[in-house]
Amino acid sequence: MARKNNRRFAVLGGAGTIGRIVVRDLFESHPDNRIVIADRNEKAAEILARSFRDKRVQAKPADAREPKKLTRLLKGQSVVINCLQHDFNLSVMGAALAARVHYVDLGGLFYWTQKQLELNKKFLTAGRTAVIGMGCSPGITNILVAYADSFLPKMESVQIRVGSVNFDQQSSGLHFTYSPQTIIEELTLEPWIWKDGGYRSVTPRTGWELTEFPEPVGKLHTLWTRHSEIATLPLSFLKRGLKYCDFKVGFEPGFVKEVMDRLSSGWTMGQFNELLVPTENPNDYEIARVLIDDVAIDCHAKAKPEWQASAGDIDTACPASIVAQMIADGAVDQPGVSPPELVVPVRPFFDELEKRGMKITHGR
Repeated sequence: MARKNNRRFAVLGGAGTIGRIVVRDLFESHPDNRIVIADRNEKAAEILARSFRDKRVQAKPADAREPKKLTRLLKGQSVVINCLQHDFNLSVMGAALAARVHYVDLGGLFYWTQKQLELNKKFLTAGRTAVIGMGCSPGITNILVAYADSFLPKMESVQIRVGSVNFDQQSSGLHFTYSPQTIIEELTLEPWIWKDGGYRSVTPRTGWELTEFPEPVGKLHTLWTRHSEIATLPLSFLKRGLKYCDFKVGFEPGFVKEVMDRLSSGWTMGQFNELLVPTENPNDYEIARVLIDDVAIDCHAKAKPEWQASAGDIDTACPASIVAQMIADGAVDQPGVSPPELVVPVRPFFDELEKRGMKITHGR
């Protein structure tokens, strides 16, 4: 289904940690891209827009809690890229439907992902595409599984692991490198795994293992957390004999204990948000690993200091930008609500990752 080359993008939460990198990637990817930085923090959005010194980028106030205003903002855009917290996903998708624009987000932390899939019929009827969970993990990891599906005779087990290393000395005390709300939810909500044909919840902060990532990340402690991939991968590849699927992320035990101690003592989200470390001169490296039976496939990402972007910023933001542009170009043209593994073309996606300094490796 061919589409006009209409390269107009609204980045909701565009002045935030990930949104600003999505905006930067869109700006540098194609000279015809037009970008709206849509953010509740109007001042921050305007400062960011002015920094580009280009009429292709403009700022507009936006609040996902005001669906009618958001719909008006989105009308005339090609794709909205939702970089807000996952609990806004359904309201933003509703505005996208009302404005008749395509939709991309970074994930729904399992529960919201399942709710979003229920909107499939509405997006089909509208002839609009929604790709949900298109960051690093979910996102890149989903497509790594789709890649494995192209050459493996079977897939009985999928284990997803994400870990990173910071080469600079960390500041003392508790601090966060990405959304404290997301981290706290990962540590407190029941994770889900897929085992023997069904979903099972496991106890939060369990499943600790010492995962050996390739260098330079090396060995890291990882544990189960709730994640969006598990809501879609087992269903997408059930016919391939998939019997087990889980997700674990790298956290140091001391960090987890400190977060939980402060929660128990009554710390508020506002207090945790004050511990978010701004990215000024990042120097880190992240690996997203998918282990399918005995085959490991890794995506390597490194910081981009000239963008003030950590490795985690790059491998989360750039995939959303890539797929939004694929939708605008017609390379991703399946109407309805879909996870990345079912609609994103693997090889072209990998080529775009490589352009942005990410590489895919695999072995046994």
